[in-house]
Amino acid sequence: MTADRMRVAVSARGVEVDDGQGGVLAPWADVRRVTAFALGAPGGTARYVSFDLVNGHSVEVDDAAPEWDDVLAALPGRVELAVDDPLVALGALAPGERLSLRHISAPPRRPPSAEGGGGGKSGGGG
Repeated sequence: MTADRMRVAVSARGVEVDDGQGGVLAPWADVRRVTAFALGAPGGTARYVSFDLVNGHSVEVDDAAPEWDDVLAALPGRVELAVDDPLVALGALAPGERLSLRHISAPPRRPPSAEGGGGGKSGGGG
């Protein structure tokens, strides 16, 4: 069995997720909220950053992920944060605590236009 790990990156385009078989982009316009939280874990505290999307899904990255430092370092340059230093704010979280790093009021989605319809993928799974 292969233990492939999903990798998350933050870029100017949005939150990018790559599972090793292809990438998915969640544009910043589709990110409703960025939160941080901490959970008790064997040997300490596990910390997470969650990108909550307008479609109800979320993308999470934890402090054990190899890209953790890169994601935190990229956040201030990509989004306006509610905290000055996300690394310090996350380090201060105790298990069970949650912190809003960024809250966005997502603009209402426009209905698909009659022009050029059918170009998008529908959410079938494989």
